[in-house]
This record gives sequence, C-alpha cells and structure tokens, in this order.
Amino acid sequence: MTRVLGYFSYRTAIAYPLAEIAKVGVIEDTIDRKPVVIFYAPGQLSALDKRLIADSKEVGSAAMFSAVVNERQLTFDYYKGVISDNQTRSQWDVFGRAINGELMGTQLRPVLRSNVHFWFAWAAFKPETKVYERST
Repeated sequence: MTRVLGYFSYRTAIAYPLAEIAKVGVIEDTIDRKPVVIFYAPGQLSALDKRLIADSKEVGSAAMFSAVVNERQLTFDYYKGVISDNQTRSQWDVFGRAINGELMGTQLRPVLRSNVHFWFAWAAFKPETKVYERST
C-alpha cells in the first residue's frame, strides 16, 4: 500500500509519496506561497505488516516543516543520512530539531495540515489532490 505525506488547505491539496521522499531524504517546496521542507527518516516499522511489529517491514517516516527560522529561509541537504541546512551547516533530525551546529536547539515549525496516510484513503477524501513529482 502506497503511503503519502499529505497536505491540505482551503485552496491546495498535495501528496508526497514516501517512496519519493525516501529517494532524496529532503524535499523543498513552496505551498500556498510559503517555503516548506520535508524530512525523511528510515527505521519506522509498519504496524500493519505482521502480527509482531518487530517482524514487520521498514516503511520510514516523514514530516513537513516551515523552512523559515527567525525570519530567514533555510535550504537543506541530505547526505549519507544526515540532514543539514546550507546556511549554517547545522544538522537536523526528522522531528525538525537542530541537533548540532549554530542553530542547535532550534525547532522548525511543523506544518499542521500535513500527515502520513495511505494513498487510497487520502485520495477518497481529497480527490482533487496533486501528486508531487520531482523535477529531473
């Protein structure tokens, strides 16, 4: 079953397939004229795959945040499993916390209208959804 990180507002509905997010680790986008960033982390196990979660397949997790910190827009890279911003080289975790560097202790603001869902369920309630595709 395809999992997506979905976002909706009164004018926008967009879904980011977790498989696409996993390929790059970080996705930067603009939604409703606001810069956002999506972080991916491997390791989350499916609660629906096997009787015991410990035996389940890895599905990963993702979260969306505002890319603006202290009125400054940050851009991000993902390299060898490490998320860092290009402005200060601070390192970030999937929860949007700076865990190392100049911005250590800073928390990115979560985008509240974004959550991980199964695509079939999301599409049933938000059929107008645009599916994100990376430009190549």
